[in-house]
Amino acid sequence: MLKSKLIVALIMFLMLSSLSAMIYINPAYSQSTTTELVHAGEGNATNVVIAFVPDTIKIKPGESIIWDNPTTVAEPHSVTFFKDNEYYAEFAAPFKVSNSTEFQSLNPNSNAEVITMPSQPGETDKTVIAINGRAYLPVAIDSTGKNVTYLPPNSNYTMDGTESYFNTGWLWPEGQTPGGGPQLSNFTVTFEKAGTYGYLCNVHPWMAGTVVVE
Repeated sequence: MLKSKLIVALIMFLMLSSLSAMIYINPAYSQSTTTELVHAGEGNATNVVIAFVPDTIKIKPGESIIWDNPTTVAEPHSVTFFKDNEYYAEFAAPFKVSNSTEFQSLNPNSNAEVITMPSQPGETDKTVIAINGRAYLPVAIDSTGKNVTYLPPNSNYTMDGTESYFNTGWLWPEGQTPGGGPQLSNFTVTFEKAGTYGYLCNVHPWMAGTVVVE
């Protein structure tokens, strides 16, 4: 009789241990569902979709969204937030450099050359048209508009809602980033505060989306 009671007690202990393990694991599993997925573009060579899918998404404070680019052709998109138009970053911009500055392609066999505007007589500088790093790379600018932070590709950023500007950088389909550029294919943003956050693609400015945090 005593032996039977010990066996029953042992079985009950093992059952409770298994239940405890399940209870411990389940919260971790549920946390993984707080990251939603939005596609920046979709389609293929015959049907390229220039849109965020879905273009409106609702989440709760503290939850995250990961943007990727599943297009099967090399069509880039960005996810760009800015508080007013003065922070919109064109992807090509003019820069002044010394007349003595020379540019050499890293691939001498490529059909590439920088755009250089000739300087006027007596000027020591010339104008070069170049890709704007704030449009092309992951970057955040704080509420003052002065503190600029460049972020690693394919990383995470926590948005507090006061930013003047935030950009994921140009997201390319996996494995289709142009040679020499950062391998950017996705980016995750966590939203701390409730609010409505509008954004667009700086490659296709008519391509817009909305995050509703409530």
